[in-house]
Amino acid sequence: MCESESRSIRILHYPTDVGGNPTGLAQAERRYGASSTVAVITQSSLGYDVDINLDLSRKSRLNRLAHRVFFAARSIRNYDVFHFNFAQTFLPRLGSHGIDLQLLRAMGKRIFMTFQGCDVRLAQNCRVNDRINSPDADHSNLHCCGGNDIDKARAVSYIRKHAHRTFCLNPDLMRYVPDAEFVPYAAVDPALVTPTTDQKSKGKLTILHAPTNRLIKGTQHVLDIAEKIGNDNIEWMFVENVPHEEAIRRYRQADLVIDQLRLGWYGAFAVEMMAMSKPVICYIAEEDLRFIPQRMAEELPIIDATPDTLQDVLQNLINAPARLTEIGVRSREFVENWHDPDRIARRFLEMYRDPTIPFWPESGRLPD
Repeated sequence: MCESESRSIRILHYPTDVGGNPTGLAQAERRYGASSTVAVITQSSLGYDVDINLDLSRKSRLNRLAHRVFFAARSIRNYDVFHFNFAQTFLPRLGSHGIDLQLLRAMGKRIFMTFQGCDVRLAQNCRVNDRINSPDADHSNLHCCGGNDIDKARAVSYIRKHAHRTFCLNPDLMRYVPDAEFVPYAAVDPALVTPTTDQKSKGKLTILHAPTNRLIKGTQHVLDIAEKIGNDNIEWMFVENVPHEEAIRRYRQADLVIDQLRLGWYGAFAVEMMAMSKPVICYIAEEDLRFIPQRMAEELPIIDATPDTLQDVLQNLINAPARLTEIGVRSREFVENWHDPDRIARRFLEMYRDPTIPFWPESGRLPD
């Protein structure tokens, strides 16, 4: 789609900035001339750039509802395309029923939804719980897979009924949204990330783990393996709760990154590390690869590991440092090929105009 065709489209990404994906997508859409806005109910603590922050977290329930109704009414006048995120729309639902999506459809608006993980992943199938197959397993306190499974299923049902298209950023989510399409993360622009292939540390191998949530990332397993392997040939770097600029500085010192060991797919953090040419270890659920393009699965440079295999995987990599450089180069190429926000945005702009076209072309790869 050329810039002149995109210029008249007015797009709202709402109401969360989870993972920075709405921001990355909107910024790329604007590069093609579209009027694309990111608005959130409450801005993430990670500080992703947003255009409108309603900042409703400290308001009463009644005030939150009033602000959401007012913003919805104003947005209907100002936007043509509504790209919602995280299974949320303008207004709270009553069970499986709502009113906002029906109203938008009646007014000729285009409705899209991107599911991102915890919004639809059900406790009964959640890989985060080590005791998932135990009959007395307690899912109530799981950070990702907590909440009410019935409410999640109702939200998906409501959205599927009224949205023009639905998408999932994690392949396992497509088990819960069967007519959705997988889309890669658009949160990281590789053009803005300098690769660090020629900046490998000298001497010890530096292994980085930077958990945003220790339970989901399997951090305790990493700590246990670090204690077993020791520090003779490795410098372990654990980064938590530090300012973003300082975190980036530490990330660049790493030779190898451990992302997560429990969910079965990588996140935006891994994309950023791969863009830096860092090899990434992450648990990849092989049974979910059927939901992504075959070529993407074939080119995936992630080093697969589980809590049970992590020690052996690390030992093999420690003994073959040249392999890390090769994987790092492929990782950067993978991000350029599959996570380029410009390619992803261009496809979305085409779909905003014609929601009947598939996200993935027949070739299985987005064009340059």
